[in-house]
Amino acid sequence: MAEVLCFLTIVFLELQLAIAGMDSCYNAQGLAQRCMPIFENAAFGKQVQVSNTCGTPPEDYCLQMGTRDSSTPCHRCDAGEALLHHNATHLTDFHSQEESTWWQSQSMAFGIQHPNSVNITLHLGKSYEITYVRLKFHTSRPESFAIYKRSHSEGPWIPYQYYSASCNKTYGKPERHFLRPGEDEQVAFCTAEFSDISPLNGGNVAFSTLEGRPSAYSFDKSPVLQEWVTGTDLLISLNRLNTFGDDIFKDPKVLQSYYYAISDFSVGGRCKCNGHANTCIPNEEDELICLCQHNTTGVDCDSCQPFYQDRPWARGTAESANECLPCNCSGRSSECFYDWELYRRTGHGGHCQNCQDNTDGPHCERCRQNFYRWDARMACQPCNCNPTGSLSPQCDSSGACECKATVTGWKCERCQEGFHSLSEGGCRPCACDTAGSVGVCDPNTGHCTCKEKVEGYLCNRCQPGTFNLQPHDPAGCTGCFCFGHSVACTVASGYEMYNIISDFSQGLEGWRMETPEGLRVPLSWTEGETFLEQGQWAAADFLAPEKFLHDQRLSYGQLLSVLFRTHDSTPATQQPIWLVLEGEGIMVSARYSNMDGQVNNTHHEEQTVTFRLHETEKEMQPTLSAFQFQRLLSNLTALRIRTESSGRQGRLSLKEVRLTSARPGLSQPALWVEECICPHGYMGQFCESCAPNFKREIPFAGPFTSCIPCSCNEHGSCDPNTGLCQCLHNTEGPSCERCAPGFHGDPFLGRSDDCKPCPCPGQTPCTALPESGEVVCTQCPPGQRGRLCELCDDGFFGDPLGRNGPIRPCVPCTCNDNVDPNAVGNCDPVSGQCLRCLYNTAGEQCERCQEGFYGDPLANSPARKCAACSCNHEGSIHSPEACHNVTGQCPCLPHVTGKDCSQCQEGYYALQAGIGCKSCNCHPAGSQHSHCHPLTGQCVCRSGVEGLSCDRCQTGFFGFSFQGCRACNCSRLGSVSLQCHENSTCLCKRGFVGYKCDQCEENYFFDPETSQCKECPICYGLVKEEADKLTDQLVTMESWLQKPDCGRHKTRYGMLREAPRGDSIHSRYLREGAKATFLEEAEELASSISRARSRLKNIRGVMGCNSSVATKSCILLSDILSALQSTQQEIQLATEMLAAQEFPSEISHQPTNWSHQALTSKLLARGHGEAAALVEGIARKALETTNASYLLLQSILMDNATLEFRRQMEARYLGILKAQQELSSEMEEATAKKTFASIQQINLEMSKNLSWITTLELDPVVEEAEALWHLILQRPLLQRAENLLQDAKEVERLAESKAQLVVNGSLAAQAGLEKELQRMQQVEQLWQRANAAHLWAASSLSNGEAVVSEAKNLLSSLDGMKRHKGGQSLMKRRVTVVRERVIADAQKKARQAKRVLGDSASVSAKAQKTAKEVESLTEEDAKKVQAVFRDAKAENKRSSQLTTRVDLTMAEIVRQEEVSEALGRKQEGPGQVGMETKDLDKSLRDAQRSLERDIEALNNLLLSLGNLDRTSQTEAALNASQFQLERLQLHLAEPRALGQKLSALQQEAEQQQQRIEAFEKDLEEIRSDKENLETILHSLPEQCSSWQ
Repeated sequence: MAEVLCFLTIVFLELQLAIAGMDSCYNAQGLAQRCMPIFENAAFGKQVQVSNTCGTPPEDYCLQMGTRDSSTPCHRCDAGEALLHHNATHLTDFHSQEESTWWQSQSMAFGIQHPNSVNITLHLGKSYEITYVRLKFHTSRPESFAIYKRSHSEGPWIPYQYYSASCNKTYGKPERHFLRPGEDEQVAFCTAEFSDISPLNGGNVAFSTLEGRPSAYSFDKSPVLQEWVTGTDLLISLNRLNTFGDDIFKDPKVLQSYYYAISDFSVGGRCKCNGHANTCIPNEEDELICLCQHNTTGVDCDSCQPFYQDRPWARGTAESANECLPCNCSGRSSECFYDWELYRRTGHGGHCQNCQDNTDGPHCERCRQNFYRWDARMACQPCNCNPTGSLSPQCDSSGACECKATVTGWKCERCQEGFHSLSEGGCRPCACDTAGSVGVCDPNTGHCTCKEKVEGYLCNRCQPGTFNLQPHDPAGCTGCFCFGHSVACTVASGYEMYNIISDFSQGLEGWRMETPEGLRVPLSWTEGETFLEQGQWAAADFLAPEKFLHDQRLSYGQLLSVLFRTHDSTPATQQPIWLVLEGEGIMVSARYSNMDGQVNNTHHEEQTVTFRLHETEKEMQPTLSAFQFQRLLSNLTALRIRTESSGRQGRLSLKEVRLTSARPGLSQPALWVEECICPHGYMGQFCESCAPNFKREIPFAGPFTSCIPCSCNEHGSCDPNTGLCQCLHNTEGPSCERCAPGFHGDPFLGRSDDCKPCPCPGQTPCTALPESGEVVCTQCPPGQRGRLCELCDDGFFGDPLGRNGPIRPCVPCTCNDNVDPNAVGNCDPVSGQCLRCLYNTAGEQCERCQEGFYGDPLANSPARKCAACSCNHEGSIHSPEACHNVTGQCPCLPHVTGKDCSQCQEGYYALQAGIGCKSCNCHPAGSQHSHCHPLTGQCVCRSGVEGLSCDRCQTGFFGFSFQGCRACNCSRLGSVSLQCHENSTCLCKRGFVGYKCDQCEENYFFDPETSQCKECPICYGLVKEEADKLTDQLVTMESWLQKPDCGRHKTRYGMLREAPRGDSIHSRYLREGAKATFLEEAEELASSISRARSRLKNIRGVMGCNSSVATKSCILLSDILSALQSTQQEIQLATEMLAAQEFPSEISHQPTNWSHQALTSKLLARGHGEAAALVEGIARKALETTNASYLLLQSILMDNATLEFRRQMEARYLGILKAQQELSSEMEEATAKKTFASIQQINLEMSKNLSWITTLELDPVVEEAEALWHLILQRPLLQRAENLLQDAKEVERLAESKAQLVVNGSLAAQAGLEKELQRMQQVEQLWQRANAAHLWAASSLSNGEAVVSEAKNLLSSLDGMKRHKGGQSLMKRRVTVVRERVIADAQKKARQAKRVLGDSASVSAKAQKTAKEVESLTEEDAKKVQAVFRDAKAENKRSSQLTTRVDLTMAEIVRQEEVSEALGRKQEGPGQVGMETKDLDKSLRDAQRSLERDIEALNNLLLSLGNLDRTSQTEAALNASQFQLERLQLHLAEPRALGQKLSALQQEAEQQQQRIEAFEKDLEEIRSDKENLETILHSLPEQCSSWQ
């Protein structure tokens, strides 16, 4: 021990001497040197975590004999006392030998001994270079303990040192104290040096981290040891106590003397800063970090700062501080990184990043690629060489780029002259057509600058409307002339160049000369020339002969050259020459003053003057358009060559005139000649002519005039110049616009047969009707008419022409004054039969009444003539037309009355065809009187009574009598149904009791989540019964345990088992019961499937499905039968397996934990019950689906689509009511859940208080009981019970699989039925469209009556609630029950506390206070209930207002019925019937709107009752609202009454439809007469127009 301390002292002194002069990181000269933080106790004041500390709970501990303080052998450790605790803070506090403090663990009495370890963890908060670890024990040192360290806060624990007297046994390590050179120096030693039990207190353990390690003397050069001494956390694991061996006797005093106790925990070391800091400080997060120097950074100064990367980071040593050096970036960057390769090559590893001024290189010493600078002090500039035009993106030092061929510019950015489109290959040469372009192309795009009439990328194409691209043409191309009729032309083929020449070889050739004023000037001729003497006239014109005139369009744009020769006595001077052109009223002139001449010494001069016949010719005046200039040339009347003498003397000779033109030929082509593409109506090469059937718009106006179509109506052609028609096809007129005399037709149709001969005899005049086109003869014999005079006139009959037999003259018709004398067409013009009989008469001469009418047809007055029978087809015996021919009385069926047999007698209803009316049969006790509704037969029931005859109570009512039925008011939560027994008691669900099933049964509690009364745990009811027995058994067993007798037989301890009782059923009986239940359920399921199969087989037989029939329905039925058969077989197999299962009759009666078994049995039974319920539900769904399919198929076979549709409509209405019912139920359940949750919370708080009180005294008893049961449960436990549980689970899984098969079968059946239902829906939609009006009227009446009845019942119920306050009393009773139950529970728990604690007044007072709080909460709930009743009163007031509106609506319905009956009896005429029909429709619509408003008001009432505040809802209010909704639902759900109402209204609608059809028939006849009159009016001759 002394040697270790001496060694530590030497090491400490050496370290202190080594760093004595290194407090500063820089020396006096400012040079960097190694610096380190001070050497310190790193554990001082640090928080230590230990896994075990004495004092919790307080305990006694004893000292070993021979210790310093052994005078007092035992002491107490209490963590709650400041003077008696020994927690971990004493490990790292200030240690004093005089007043020693120590940490202490629990003693061996608490199990503190190997293999249980006690761990002490010290978090240093930062990396430290640890020199030693010192532990000073307050007791003897442990036999085995270890030191671990972590180099990083999240790293693994690394063994640091082991101390054990049994190294191999405890740690598997050999005992050693040093290492040889070359061995791994990061290995923990194991030594027995500090493992002896002596001294008994004050023993030291000193661990040096470098002792025995060869590299300790060259620590700065050993990264291994530097890592070895680095640590952030230390762990002391105390593994085995040192004992004298007396602990094996388990003497408490001995065990209390062995424990771990340490008085001081010291760690010598330095804050690790790697020689680059002399102090450590806390950062912003209060974490310890180094205050780094030498340009380093990091928590441990373990890296260089970002810009100090010129050499690699290294730990500071005594030889070198290894300061981080800055990077050399030439002042152009503040970022760099360490480059090992650069450091290897140059000795400087700082590689600069993000160089500024476009520089690059490890030290930013050069320009970046493609940048340049002409001075090293300047920033680099981008070269910006055009990447397309330059050979390289790099420029020279001046910024000039190297260009490609044909590219120029400082940056090679443009093409050279004559090139364009700079690209990767350079520039391309321009390819502009010189004939159509001006200048060179664009150097960027290559586009050429085209002449005025040229287009194209290369200017090589004439624009539309032009042709003949020529270089000499300033516009490039010649515009199309085409006499102005077309803008499309091309170069004409077949033309050759031709020159019109006058060389004067044969004389003057028609040339003449005159002055501008028109004076003729004589010309002289000599061989080869004509001349005149100058000086006589100031100006003279040479006039060209005929060959140079007229149509010279083919010379457009060509040259006219004139050769002059002068014979002057004076030197030659320029002489101006003029060209003057005249034609088409236009005159232009051009002056030519620059003449090329050849002058000889004899003053003879020849001059050649050239003019181009083009509008763009220089000095051409005035300026003309191309079209005007060509128009001038098309009719050139004069060509003048004007000369001016200007006072010169001598002869002027005209030697030659040459004009270039063109003519047909195949020699040198003349490309300036056009060929036009003419539009419709024009023809010719130049569109100079009109096409056939076209003429000039202006006669004789020439080719410049437009051509228009000829207007001869396709009956001839016209002259293209005059436009006159030459008519054909029996037409005449300037435009052939009318037929010739004796013909008729429409010549404007443009056909050859437009005009036809008249069909009248002798071709007399005729005309065609404008509308029909029929030919009508305009002159018929008197008394006859017709298109060809073939008919008799109106009011006469016969056959004047004998077309239908012998000739009969026209005679007047006889109709017995039963026709309108002013009408037309009263009789047939051939047979004389009367066609317009009035007053419901019939016959050839209107001599009798029509069928279904009665009266005198020959009477003078129309009112006394025939009238309609109008017998009701349902109430009369015979057909609707049969009635007395004089009185009109219809024969009625039994119990039917009225002239038309349309009403039932009093006490009868439901008028049916062929049967009559049925008796109402109203129940004398349940109905208010013997009358019933005439359509539905519904009697007026008393309150709470329902049924067509009012013969039974409504659902939820009882006590049928003359006063009606009374409400059951069964609880919706606790009763099986809302219907009660005749004594008003309700049938309760399991767990509910009370007359109205509104209370939970004893040992049941209300579950707010499920809104049901759930059974309390089994132990809850048994604990009181078994508590006394358990106490007696514990007393007896305690005596046996104190004096055990191993010779006794185990049967003598029978009382250790539980005595048999009713709730502890053996597993055998439980399994037998479960087995029987499953067998019964399986048999019931199999029988249900069998019944379903038999029904489907019957259906398949009815539908005629056999092997030869494979309809879709038959296939579906076969699939369903197959699925059901497979399911039945699977269920049968499962039943046989379960029946074959045998349970052993003998079950071990070994002791059991009765509460655990009871809970297990309950859970198992509940699981079996849920599985059985699931199977039963699935089977029920399958059965319901099968029944639904059977009913649907049966309805299809019976063609009962109407009834099914009505039922579906009623089902939809029931769905709406069900949704309202579910909403009310959910609101009720939510309120109940909230109320019971609050009460349950109060009970829970009180239970916690009572349980805490009980635990204080019952803990010792409970601990002893648990120990006893632990001993009992060491025996083998219920192995066979577990096996049976596994078997039950197998049965459950099998049942689930079978249930899934049933579900799949039912889903398949349901899918098939849904397809059939879709087919039925189409039929329903068709039926719905046919009866839309009927259904609406019927539903309005029936719903109105139902609303009135139900509103009255609702009002009476609300009034009854207001008068009798039954709901209020019911709620008060429920609140009282809840309050009494809570108070009783509180008092019961208080009594239990009193029994446990005796007369503890404080605890009892606390329980009573809690009970009072519960009572106050209950009173608050009662106040909320009263607020709900106040809201109910307001709703009652609204209900009264609704009743008033319903009464008004009922009165309106009665009035509408009276109007409908009166309307049925009226038969005044079609006009009156139509008016009454409109009135009836309006009245029905008003009644409908009134009913809709009443129904909406009722729905608002129901909604307001459903939207009561959840905190203030009451069960009575919801029950009352629900009751009224159910009554309305039952009343509207009567299919027979609804069907009768619909049938009656349908009959009435059919009658109205018959009347409307009769009225429409009369209107059709009137329209026919009107059309006949209009036809006759149009057929009258023109001379009869005065009749109009």
